[in-house]
Amino acid sequence: MVLVHPEYAYLILDLNDLKEEIADLMVERDLLLTYVCDEIRMDYMLKIGALEYKLLTAGNEYKKNLRRLEIIEEKIEKNQKINMAAINRKINSEFKEKTTFEQKMSKYIDLAIESTMEDTNNYDMIEEMNADYFKLQKLYNPLFDLEYSEEKEKFFKKIEKYYEKCNYKKLHKLAESCNDEEIFQDEIANLKILRERYTRILNECQKQVRKIKNTFPYNQKVILEDENLYRRKKDSLNKEIMEVNLENKKLEKKIHNKLKKL
Repeated sequence: MVLVHPEYAYLILDLNDLKEEIADLMVERDLLLTYVCDEIRMDYMLKIGALEYKLLTAGNEYKKNLRRLEIIEEKIEKNQKINMAAINRKINSEFKEKTTFEQKMSKYIDLAIESTMEDTNNYDMIEEMNADYFKLQKLYNPLFDLEYSEEKEKFFKKIEKYYEKCNYKKLHKLAESCNDEEIFQDEIANLKILRERYTRILNECQKQVRKIKNTFPYNQKVILEDENLYRRKKDSLNKEIMEVNLENKKLEKKIHNKLKKL
């Protein structure tokens, strides 16, 4: 009969538990980044982002008209000739950065619309893929090794690529071909070092998952899923858009009257 030192046995159990928890967090993190957040972002752009885009363009047009009026009044005061084409070119140049941002936001909305026409993710398949990814994380993630292995890191990047591209077949084939048994054969001192390493990795993974859940787009999930919160957000944006458009019409009328008097 082989006797095992109690501390050694405890360390092995502790390391296995830590590894399970870390792998679980890594799968959660990558699931959020690769699939969940993309879907939330698309949903947000369709339901709220489109309204924010309208508010942004209305607000920028209002600021342009304010600047337009300012230039016109300066020229009137100085008895200078008013060339609206030149004024508009100047304003377009001044607002170039804001216009570029508008265009980017418009592309995001177009992508969200396109995504609604495509097949949605097969959640049963993703659940099975996560199980394979969890197994492969535990066995091949180089973070679990004390010694750096370029070969293992290269192999694990391939696993991450399969997961990111939703290549279920290749990921499943790898998971099926590997041995799930984990063997620790180090001395107690080395196992303690390994436990410290795993604890640091665990803390870092927890921070990463918390950060993802506390930033856009995941932090908008509660608004998108709660009908009352979504309706209030929508009503608030529509009210702001209406108010800005109203103020903009007043500005346009003021500009028109200024030019009419010339």
